[in-house]
Amino acid sequence: MTRVTIITKLRFVAVIAPMILLVAAPILALGFYGFGAMPAMLHDNQFAGIEAAREMENALYKMDWGRTQPEGLQIVRDQQRGFVGWIDAARSHASTPAQDDAIEKIGQAANPIFDAMRAAQPGDDSFEPRLRDLQGLVADLISADDAAMLSISDRVEARARLMIIVTVVAAVIVPWLCFIAIVQMTGGEGAALREIRRGVENIAERAAAAHDPSMSKDLEVIDTKLAELGYPKPNPMLAE
Repeated sequence: MTRVTIITKLRFVAVIAPMILLVAAPILALGFYGFGAMPAMLHDNQFAGIEAAREMENALYKMDWGRTQPEGLQIVRDQQRGFVGWIDAARSHASTPAQDDAIEKIGQAANPIFDAMRAAQPGDDSFEPRLRDLQGLVADLISADDAAMLSISDRVEARARLMIIVTVVAAVIVPWLCFIAIVQMTGGEGAALREIRRGVENIAERAAAAHDPSMSKDLEVIDTKLAELGYPKPNPMLAE
């Protein structure tokens, strides 16, 4: 039957911290990589989507202003082409159902309004209410973009808290717990070894009195091993 020795226990406690760090290291590495890549991801997706919605809003204002200018029809057509392009850009950067729904509504409402604007005679403002509705849909998209950004911020904050917890547990709490456990275990074993040293000294005195060479040889081996473990034979001069 295999017995669990103090050496086995100490090795087990000592290996806990490296094992925890081994498991935590990939988590920490992926987390730090994610934080490093976050600005680029936000720029490529959320900021680009917000910019597309803002440009759609600007295009609608320019259409409303441009139709009263001498080259109003050309201005309106140019802004409408740009508006369609910004819809595609916003769709490619959408990441939530709310954004997709807002973009779909804008796409469905835009073409009829644009057709009416191109066909309208100077001074015809009959399409103005629908244009305002379209501007409201674009405002809804901007709100959806802002909500998506806030959602990402919340997820990043939650991930940061998790990273802090993992770091504190893996790099601080577990090593210190292992250290305390080892100190307690070695403290008890130290007391036991001191008792063994005192017992060996007592046996050595009786062996010397009995003139038993074999016992003296065995005690010499024990004495050497105890000295190697940090428990040498007491110095008589210090005892005095």
